[in-house]
Amino acid sequence: MSITQFVSHPTVCSPRRRFCGQNADPCNPPASPIDLSLQQDLLQEILPNALLEKVATLTKAQDQRKRKLTCVIFFWLMVLVVGPGGPVNLAQMTNHLLVAGTLAGISITEATLSRQALSENLKLRSWQFFAVILDHLLGIYAALAGLNAPVLDLELIQYLRLVDSSTLRVADCLIQTFPGHCTGRKQEWAAIKLHAAFRFFRSIPEVLALTAENINDKSVNFLLPKDQKALYVFDLGYWKYALLDEIIQRTQHFICRLQEKCNPLIQEVYRGDPAWIGKRFFEVCLDGFTQIDLRVNVSSTGPSNPKMKHDVRLVGEIVECCWRFYLTSILDHQLYPVDLIAQIYALRWQIELFFRDLKCVLRMQNLIALTENGVRIQIYAALIYYVLTHILMLKAAAQTQIPFEDMSVPKCLQVVGQVLMQTADLVVKDHEPNWKEFEQCLISVIQVVHRRAWRKSPSRLSQATSRVLAPPVALRA
Repeated sequence: MSITQFVSHPTVCSPRRRFCGQNADPCNPPASPIDLSLQQDLLQEILPNALLEKVATLTKAQDQRKRKLTCVIFFWLMVLVVGPGGPVNLAQMTNHLLVAGTLAGISITEATLSRQALSENLKLRSWQFFAVILDHLLGIYAALAGLNAPVLDLELIQYLRLVDSSTLRVADCLIQTFPGHCTGRKQEWAAIKLHAAFRFFRSIPEVLALTAENINDKSVNFLLPKDQKALYVFDLGYWKYALLDEIIQRTQHFICRLQEKCNPLIQEVYRGDPAWIGKRFFEVCLDGFTQIDLRVNVSSTGPSNPKMKHDVRLVGEIVECCWRFYLTSILDHQLYPVDLIAQIYALRWQIELFFRDLKCVLRMQNLIALTENGVRIQIYAALIYYVLTHILMLKAAAQTQIPFEDMSVPKCLQVVGQVLMQTADLVVKDHEPNWKEFEQCLISVIQVVHRRAWRKSPSRLSQATSRVLAPPVALRA
């Protein structure tokens, strides 16, 4: 199993990935004409110094003069210190400096790090250096994960994209750059909002945008080009008639919850009472039904109020004695029945688990950098650590024949961070990084602690995934 002539993630230059307030000119990361497989030593192949230096030059993050803290050393230093999470201070960074230099292939005889040197790098090194490396790693992870990806009976599931956002606190001195909404507890506070998208079977996010907390989710464009297939799953924060119509016009699809005040006009009944046709949704009685499946026009009773141009499906089912309603542009009610639509929407929990790991495991709920550039570097360094850990998890799963879904992401993130805290004796060997021993040590500890010892039954996410992967009745027949 190998992928030859791999070309890195192609979406770096997409306009939707450019961030507000930056003169973004992120170039394509260099192609990696190497054979990628889960049997080789991956760390040495996917992040060689030559690649890091080339990306630094292309993103204008290269060394302008001779420095002790070169761009490559700074890259590894941020991944080693910021990635595993926890309180970050100058003393901890100094302890990791020797390891970062060794990973960069540079001999450092004395580990000294000044606050000024660190501050200058966080302020002046372009965050796009880290962003392009992240996209490069995302492409490699997608290629490696695709080696064992299951074959799906339903075509649309292969193009599933889960979209959401989460808020991270930043230093109050950045309130002009990253202002937050006024709340009951605090009138003024600073926070950044991370907008991300998941692709099915990736377990790794794509960064759509980094904006101020008070920026509405609706203003972030997450749509793929018209020639690409997609099935978007998002919550009510993105509810907008124009967006739903735009998705349909692109011949793409969506699934979201029904807004509480939305009162659509019923056009056709697939499951329910045929007498409902021509009535508003609030006018019908659902007593005696456990599921409904309707074709509706999303509009209000007022003639001047906005409405959607296209008809959509409204499906609902009773879960724990409460009705849950979903809106979708998938009109094939036989191939995509009510329970399948609900299970696909349940997969949105996967992106919530990522935000949990980012905040609770990597402890990124409060960012310490005092500049906008530094905040972005800290976020991307944590995401790079997250992706590298997942690549190691893929290799550990391949060696032990353990399903990747059975691995505990929080446990693996924590144990890799603990190993990195004690890496100097392992990595430093005649001033050259012993990549093979280093990588195998990380994989070994993942294999030991990967499982969720307390779990006795599959998670809701695993149940939803199993249901999605099962061929529908229409196909089985």
